[in-house]
Amino acid sequence: MAKKRRALTRDVGQGACSSNKARRSLFCTTTTMSADSSKRSNLIDVYVAFGHPARARYLQYAVARRTYQALYQHFSGHLEGTSVEQLAEIVKPRVDQLKNISKPFGEPSDASKKKVDSGSVTLPDEFVLRVEDAEKEYVHALSSKFQIDQVHALVLLRSFFYNEGLPPNLSSDTTSMVADLVNALTPFYYSERLHLLRTFLPLFRAVQSLTNKLHGVAEDVLQKLLPDGSAPRFASDLLAEYSSKTYAAVPEAVRDDPRAAAQWAKQNAKEQLVLLEVLFWTMWGHAACGGPLVAQIYETAYRTHLGSQQQNATLLLDEESVQVLQDSAAMWILVTIEVLELERTGEDRAIEISAAPKDKEIYWTSPTHLKKIHETVISQGNSNFAATYVAWTCVLSRLSKVALGLKELPEAYRGFFDSLIPEGSGVHTKDAQQACAMMANIGLSGDAGLFRLILTLLPTSPLFVTSAAWRTGSTVSDPNAVAYRSVLKGA
Repeated sequence: MAKKRRALTRDVGQGACSSNKARRSLFCTTTTMSADSSKRSNLIDVYVAFGHPARARYLQYAVARRTYQALYQHFSGHLEGTSVEQLAEIVKPRVDQLKNISKPFGEPSDASKKKVDSGSVTLPDEFVLRVEDAEKEYVHALSSKFQIDQVHALVLLRSFFYNEGLPPNLSSDTTSMVADLVNALTPFYYSERLHLLRTFLPLFRAVQSLTNKLHGVAEDVLQKLLPDGSAPRFASDLLAEYSSKTYAAVPEAVRDDPRAAAQWAKQNAKEQLVLLEVLFWTMWGHAACGGPLVAQIYETAYRTHLGSQQQNATLLLDEESVQVLQDSAAMWILVTIEVLELERTGEDRAIEISAAPKDKEIYWTSPTHLKKIHETVISQGNSNFAATYVAWTCVLSRLSKVALGLKELPEAYRGFFDSLIPEGSGVHTKDAQQACAMMANIGLSGDAGLFRLILTLLPTSPLFVTSAAWRTGSTVSDPNAVAYRSVLKGA
């Protein structure tokens, strides 16, 4: 790839473009970026001295790649050569984009169209980008195809040229050439969408480790992305976006193309998986496990059957798609267990059942949501939910033990403890522990499938086995993460 990129740069610098006029115009726009040679963008990959091709060739290799894939790899420690200060500057103009998890690349707008058509666009980092007439058609085509903001489409186009080069076998016909370029750029765009979301993962991990060299940058960025007290809202937004994607219809632009429709559906499923990964790390160290949020997590997990309930299920039948759905189910299991704070529930006097609890940001201080979670858990008997069922049973056992030791049960909790008693069982409210014992026997029975589930996950799931991730081509961002094993071990 490096050799190809150098050859492309040399040809452009010397004016040795394709003989075809349309191809030549497109080819040559890859280096006309700004008249200001002293400034470079933190959103696009290159900056050049306009009119000085020789210097342009040098500068192309003097800066780090600016793609979200590269940003994620830098933060994850997989790429070197970029300082902490440089990473801070690269991520700074992307904060608004990272905040908008539902539409990170925006939507087409008249204002952005006018900017592109004017021939000069000022990017969020104040870099002024010159737009050639020849590339405007391609920008608008990308914006229309992906339904993204025109300025984002421009940045995407330039980034694609720098990182991938000009696609081979482009049609000589201008109209067909536009379509060919859009198709060639689609995998690059899809990759950028995934890595934009993945950028949260190393940020969350870095901020939790004082020894991580990126700790300060991560802390600053996350403070902008998730101001104090907003982590639960961010988690709720992740859940809403996840749900939206499970019900999303195939876009009209690809609906009549079976191959493109399947490609879109697979991408949609992959984004769901990354959203769940981000949700896990959000709940792991940033968002309090309050009653409303935990209830929402459980409702979403159970309503979607751990991600298997998909609007476009008929388009997700190939091996790669099946693996994505399996990985999503495994991630859901971890999330639903992690938010129960099992280790904390086992601590002496950690659980407080009171009309006026000291810690109101933990789910067991909300009897209304305790009841909702319980009703959700017992609504599903599928073996894929066995680990979550047993984990919840542990919580119920500890709650009932605390309640039994009280002189008087707060009135607000009576409805919840009453809901634990199966109708017709002959067990009374005061004997809630007996009800928990009955649930434990059910969860640990051979028919429940708990041990089969665990023995399937631990040796074969990419979440726990790196080699399995490589073997299956899994899109799990961080296979065999310590936190994943910790949750399952705690359960």
